[in-house]
Amino acid sequence: MLHTLRYHSTNCFFVASARDKRLLALDAGWACTLREYQRAMKQIGLRYQDMAWAIVTHFHMDHAGLITDFMADGIQCIVFENQLHAIDAMEKTIWKNQPDYRAIDKSKLTQLRVAEAREFFATLGIRGEILRTDGHSPDSISFLSDEHEVVIGDLYPIEAVMPDDEKSNRSWELILAKGGKHIFPSHANAFTV
Repeated sequence: MLHTLRYHSTNCFFVASARDKRLLALDAGWACTLREYQRAMKQIGLRYQDMAWAIVTHFHMDHAGLITDFMADGIQCIVFENQLHAIDAMEKTIWKNQPDYRAIDKSKLTQLRVAEAREFFATLGIRGEILRTDGHSPDSISFLSDEHEVVIGDLYPIEAVMPDDEKSNRSWELILAKGGKHIFPSHANAFTV
């Protein structure tokens, strides 16, 4: 079951490990807002201290801004093969408005291939996998739980995808083929397909 945190018009999500109840964060909020993020977690009954791992649906400032803070607090942050290249562009955007932002130390990220995600999550007590869903951006991924819940980041809702948007259509075809039913976008309410 996913837990949803909403702040600054962005949804972030959490999955608890079946093994020890530690949390996997799905998206890492806005840069320079750690205290707000922690307060928002408390308001939904979760503890920041229970967060052990984090992945992001894509490297934009409203989805990956707290990665450096997470790593400083001992949270294992995972990056997939299609994401590493997107970090520099995100950070350039953040620095325009947040000069105090600290850069992500890429050498401290856990690099993982999408194809390895299910096996990796199983070692954490989490049942799910990662799908490459590049309809929004080349670094976009979605998390699909074995309960058919899908965190899609900023992928357009299925009914809003134009017929000629090949990447978004392919992304939705993959989600549906893998059994995705309960959809959790980053900037809208959850829906079922």
